[in-house]
Amino acid sequence: MHTIRAMSASADDGFEPGEPGEPGVDHDAFHPPTSDDPWWQETSWFTFMVPERNLYCYVYPWVRMNQGILGGGVMAWDDRGRTPFDALHWDYQWAYPYAEPGDLRDITFPTGVSIRCLEPLTRYRVSYDHPDFSFEIEFTAILPAHLLEDNGTGTFAGHLDQQGRIEGSVTVAGETFAVDCHAHRDRSWGPRVPAPGLHIGYDLCTAAEHAFMAYSSPDDDGRLLGGTLWTGGELATLAEGTRTLVRDASGVWPERVVVDGVDGQGRTLAAVGTPVNWMCFQNLPSMTNLVSLVRWEGTADGAAFTAYGELEDVWDANRYRRFARAAEASDRD
Repeated sequence: MHTIRAMSASADDGFEPGEPGEPGVDHDAFHPPTSDDPWWQETSWFTFMVPERNLYCYVYPWVRMNQGILGGGVMAWDDRGRTPFDALHWDYQWAYPYAEPGDLRDITFPTGVSIRCLEPLTRYRVSYDHPDFSFEIEFTAILPAHLLEDNGTGTFAGHLDQQGRIEGSVTVAGETFAVDCHAHRDRSWGPRVPAPGLHIGYDLCTAAEHAFMAYSSPDDDGRLLGGTLWTGGELATLAEGTRTLVRDASGVWPERVVVDGVDGQGRTLAAVGTPVNWMCFQNLPSMTNLVSLVRWEGTADGAAFTAYGELEDVWDANRYRRFARAAEASDRD
């Protein structure tokens, strides 16, 4: 089990960019690479949803400073497409030349994504302008940011998770929708080295009174590797538990996800998630994600809740390919 540290900051904390792990490091800013490793990668991820349209959006720019390239972008999907080729919107880069990373606390990437930190580790304005899909949203934290310094998979050196409320609007093909939801953001930095055989679960649920996030190992009977539970106005680390992913008749697409856990205070979590959409894509050449917007129902310390969030089924790309082809062959038989 890996420890997640709660972090908070105010505008007058005087944080400066520095080495990951040092006291006073500004985790809103880019982290200077600690080596010349070409795989050093910095990411910034925001999500938002319009549940009544089964619409989910990822804002996910990433930078490989030592290679001088920008990747990622904006991805949005609903229940009418399951790949980047039939998604609602897909604007994703792999190797955009980007020699000067700038200041992540107030930045506009050449892809049209803008991120501005309004209050350290608390409020962010995020926008994107494209003829087919545009938005302006504001993230306001409802919980402190949580630092995971190692998830045991070698996929990052540092990682921040944070739940918050998203308000704003999104325009899709000329039609504008209000955005008012609870959702998630995260940050990671460090060498993002391809990990042959990787398979991890990452599940999220966020609401005003109850929230959880859970990392899990499908290869170890879904054992939880880490996470947090927010309920009754208190936040604690998930100390133990399991996550079970049930797939549909194809053997590939998630049909239901079940998370059971106990936090460090002895409070229990029992949540069942039902996907309302599905997406499969490679967020890195070496990594394939199955992602769904999920409607969760369950109890946290005995209190019932219904809320939205997501599930991620994360694979080494080659391993996923073997898995999907085997499932397809089995389905034909």
